[in-house]
Amino acid sequence: MDQLFALLVGVAMGALLQRAGASSPARIARNLRLEDLSIIKFMATTIAVGTMVVYLAGLWLPMHLEIKPAYVLGVLAGGLVFGVGFAVGGYCPGTCVVGLSEGRRDALLALVGGAFGALAFTLAYDALLAPVVKLLDLGKLTLAGALHVPAPLVAVLLGAFFLGAVAWLPTEPGRTTR
Repeated sequence: MDQLFALLVGVAMGALLQRAGASSPARIARNLRLEDLSIIKFMATTIAVGTMVVYLAGLWLPMHLEIKPAYVLGVLAGGLVFGVGFAVGGYCPGTCVVGLSEGRRDALLALVGGAFGALAFTLAYDALLAPVVKLLDLGKLTLAGALHVPAPLVAVLLGAFFLGAVAWLPTEPGRTTR
């Protein structure tokens, strides 16, 4: 049942990504240049709603949310690799699957490149990357832990902040309406 639920959530997210236009490398590029904030606003809304739903549902439903350690160098290296791949390919992992479902051949190249990159990372991790990645291990940090407040409260406040930013920010900065 869990796998069916995960599949349904994945299909729903893919449909929403497609509806938001996130499968278009040109539109993604406009978002990265801050000329069109539609995908950024969509993702901020998704993060806000998802965060609030998960943490509030966790008050009544049994959930296991494992916090990963904050490896500063690992996050920086991963962000660099992801960012370069995103800029060169025009897709992130989710949007290339949506693009592929639309028949975009460049999305297939992005998906294959991502799979090879993940394989290379997995093969090199233990021998080459783990010692470097774990140099700046800050442990399992959370905003709730740092503020000494309950995690659901932080989730609601963070979600409200994101939703407020989405409502306040224009979709097309610099464009005047008449």
